[in-house]
Amino acid sequence: MKKPNKIKIGYRTIEVKYSSPDFISDHLTDCYGIYDQRKGLIELQDTLCSAKLVNSFLHEVVHAIIDISGLNQSGSPLSNSDDEEIVTHQITNYFLSVCIDNPWLLDYIKENVNQNK
Repeated sequence: MKKPNKIKIGYRTIEVKYSSPDFISDHLTDCYGIYDQRKGLIELQDTLCSAKLVNSFLHEVVHAIIDISGLNQSGSPLSNSDDEEIVTHQITNYFLSVCIDNPWLLDYIKENVNQNK
């Protein structure tokens, strides 16, 4: 399967872009990916191996969900960026491990969601 170039999250369609780290500007050098809510963009390092790419992509999707749902707005549970990062990291890693440990899960979800259409 080819790498996705967009993903729909709530009311937004988020562009997905793959870039090389730029050490001159520090762009993507201290992280594998970034979600830019103003640009509607998830950017990922283009040289990541499959497992790190999937984890990083899912991590940024969770950031986008938190942003679009308003969970990081002032007064919301994840208004502190450190708290958001901890929650995003934990949810991403545990969800991905649940999918890996239960390979039937994604097919089960797709099969049952499609039946409701």
